[in-house]
Amino acid sequence: MNLSNEWNPAPKPTKQRKDKPKPKLKVKKPRKRKKKVEVYKGRVIPKAKDRTKISKANYERMIEEFGDRCMICGRIPVQAHHLVFRSKLGSGNWRNLAPLCDEHHRQAHRDHDFAERLREERAERFGPHFWKDKYALFKDGLIPNTTEQAYERFMREEERRAQMVRDRPGGDIAGRGEIGDC
Repeated sequence: MNLSNEWNPAPKPTKQRKDKPKPKLKVKKPRKRKKKVEVYKGRVIPKAKDRTKISKANYERMIEEFGDRCMICGRIPVQAHHLVFRSKLGSGNWRNLAPLCDEHHRQAHRDHDFAERLREERAERFGPHFWKDKYALFKDGLIPNTTEQAYERFMREEERRAQMVRDRPGGDIAGRGEIGDC
């Protein structure tokens, strides 16, 4: 009986070839450059990405101020829309946010006139600087430092001025339709 032709579950031992070690090439990795921190009048200004984020507190304040339904149609759920876009350094502050349903949120990004009407309405209520954060106001020379107290004091004064303009006879703009008319 010849067993050499039968299947054997154990493989025959073979000699392993020794591979020559390959020379290691040193690849120079480009150094990551640290972005320079922006300093203005001795104050460190955070990155735009951080300044435009919506915090939970600002989201909740937006809901408290403007409601939990779409400002236009009253539908829920809502999304927080930056009236002045993040790309334009619109802050994540509640004054720059609007609760919009998905449909109107998409419209605000597609339709320039619709978005502009939303911004005008907000500026009429809170003043022309409604979209700025404390760092933008500080850099513009409108507040003396970057404290929350200085920022809120300025924003309340702007809101008071806007209220005076609205309450003045002839203060409203004739012929302008409501946002809901779109």
